[in-house]
Amino acid sequence: MTLYRNITAFSQNGEYLAYSSPDGCLKIWETSTNILKQEYTPSSHLSATCSSLSWGPYKQTSQLAKSPKKLRGNDASLGNLQLISMGTMTGDILLYSFASADLFSCLTNGHTSAVNDLCWCKSTNSLFSCSDDQYIIQWDIYSGKTKTKWKADKSAIHSICVIDENSLLSATTSIQWWDIKQKTIIKNFNGHATEIFRLLPLCIDNDSINHYCLSSAIGDRVINAWHLDENGSKRAVASFVSSGEPVNINLNVKNNEPFRMSVVTKEGLFHLFEHTLNGKTKKPLLPKFSIQVASNSKDSHSKHQSLPILAGNMSDGLASCILAYGNFLKPSFENINISEFDKDVFLIRDLSSSFFTASSTDEAVSRVKHTEKTNSVKSLTPGYMTEVALLETASKKRKKKSEDVKELPMEVQLKALELTTTPESRTEQEPVIKADSKVHVLLQGLQSKDNNMLNSVLQCGDETIIYNTLERLPLNSIPLVLQEIYIRISKRERSTNPCLKWLSSLVDIHRSYLMSNEDIDKYFEPFSQLFEARAVQNFPTMSRLRGCFNIALSKAVSASSKSTDITSTPLTDDDVQEEDTESSNSESDMED
Repeated sequence: MTLYRNITAFSQNGEYLAYSSPDGCLKIWETSTNILKQEYTPSSHLSATCSSLSWGPYKQTSQLAKSPKKLRGNDASLGNLQLISMGTMTGDILLYSFASADLFSCLTNGHTSAVNDLCWCKSTNSLFSCSDDQYIIQWDIYSGKTKTKWKADKSAIHSICVIDENSLLSATTSIQWWDIKQKTIIKNFNGHATEIFRLLPLCIDNDSINHYCLSSAIGDRVINAWHLDENGSKRAVASFVSSGEPVNINLNVKNNEPFRMSVVTKEGLFHLFEHTLNGKTKKPLLPKFSIQVASNSKDSHSKHQSLPILAGNMSDGLASCILAYGNFLKPSFENINISEFDKDVFLIRDLSSSFFTASSTDEAVSRVKHTEKTNSVKSLTPGYMTEVALLETASKKRKKKSEDVKELPMEVQLKALELTTTPESRTEQEPVIKADSKVHVLLQGLQSKDNNMLNSVLQCGDETIIYNTLERLPLNSIPLVLQEIYIRISKRERSTNPCLKWLSSLVDIHRSYLMSNEDIDKYFEPFSQLFEARAVQNFPTMSRLRGCFNIALSKAVSASSKSTDITSTPLTDDDVQEEDTESSNSESDMED
C-alpha cells in the first residue's frame, strides 16, 4: 500500500524545490526567481513512478556545472554532487545529481516493492531506505551496493529517520528505535492509529538526552513528539494539532530558543508552531498563527479564490519562510518575514497568468459580444449569441406563456434546444428558441458550475451539433471547456465517449487559436499525462486480448479446413438435368 504523499522536497538552504509529477518527471525550481532550472524524466518514468523524494547533503556552490559531465574522484563528495534520491514503485532508487544535471547512479537489487521513504546519513556516506517489502536497507552511495539489510517488521515500513550513525527510527503504525549495528530494537513507541508517513529528528542540543522525534500519520491532524529516552515513557510528550492532514512539515531549531515547526495541510493552509520541549504537556498545542493565500480578482464584487500552499521552508534565522503556492504547472514562490506575525494572515496575490482560475470565468463571459434587436424582428434562422449576463439580468416582468421561455418546464426547454429542429417541424405549443441555444446553456453552465447543464451539452454525441456549438464558442471560454472535458474524461465512464468527440472537434475548429496561444502547454499537459498513463496501464491487457483472439481465430480456421471436403462441389441445376437425361436414355435402351 502506497500512502498519499506530497512528493516535494526543499534543498537544505531552501534555494531550490524539487517535485516529482504523477508521470514520474522530476522538476527543480529556483525559489528566488521562480524559474524552472532543471527537468529530468527517467526512461522508466511511466512504469516506475516516484514514490519518495529526498535531497542529499548539500554544499552551496557559486554556479551550476556548465556541462553534464559526471563528477568523480575527489570532487565526488556528497556536497559537491548535490544528489537527489528518488524511490520508485518498483523498488529501485535513482540518484540524480543536480550539479551535473544527470543521473548519477541507480541502486537496484535491494527492494522488491515500492520504496516508501529515504533518509541520508552524511557521516557514513550512506542512504537508508524502507519499503513495502518490510525491509530496511543501508546503501553505500559510491559503490551502489548494500551495506546492511534486515527485516524490520511483519508489515510494510512506511517511514524511517536517522538519529545518528548508530541508531535510527522506523514506523508502521507504531515507532521502533533501532540499534543499526546490532539490528535490535532499543525501544517501542505507541505511534498513531493509522500509518505513519513522516518521521523528523529534533535535537535541541548536542546532548543525547535532549533528542526528540516528531511523527505524522495519514488522515491524522495530530503531530506527536516523542522523547528518545530508553527509560522514559512510551507515550508522546507533546501533541500539535493542525486544521487538516499535514502533507509538508519543516523544522528549525536554534540554541536557547523555542523550536519552530511549519506545517502545510492537505487543504493548502500554512500553520506555524512554536514550543520548547521540556517535559510532558497537558493539552494539545495549537498553531501560533496560520497563513492563507488567495488570488486577486479584477471584479471588486466577486470573491477571492483560494490558492493552495504547496510547501514551506524556514530559514536558519527563524525570521523568514519560503512559501510555494498555486499549482505545480507553474508554482509561485515568496519569502515571507514571519517574525512580524502573531495572528492569522490572509495574503492576496495577483496570479493573472495561472490556468483555470476564477478570473478566467468572468473574462470569458464579459467579452461575449451581442447584437441589439427590436421587437419587430423575428429569428427564423440561427441568430447571434446573446450574452449570458443579459439573460441573467433580464426583466422580471410577467409576459405571456407563449413568449416567456423561462416560465416553461425544464423538460420542454431542453427539448427545444436541439439544433437539428427546424421552425416548420415545431408545434404551436413549443417555444421559439434560437438554434445556438446549446452555446447559451454551455456558457451558463460554465459560469454557474451546474453539472446538469454541462452534461446536457457535453454528453451529446451528434457531430453536427458539436461542430455548430464549438464554431459559435467564444475564444476566451475555450480553457474552461477544456477543463470540463478533462474532468469527464478522467472518470472512466461510458459518458466519456462523447467528450472525446468534443475534444477532437475543439482542437480541429480552434487549431489556429490554440497554436498561437503561449499557454498551450498548460492547456494540454493534463490530457497528455492522462493519456500516457492509460496507454501504459491498458497496453498489457490489450496485448493479451489480441493474443487470445489470434489463437481462437487460428483454431477456427483449422477446424473449418478439416471439416470441408475440397473435392466435393455442390450440384447445379444444369448438372441435375443432365443426370436425369442420361438415366432416361439408359432405361429406353434396356426396353429396346
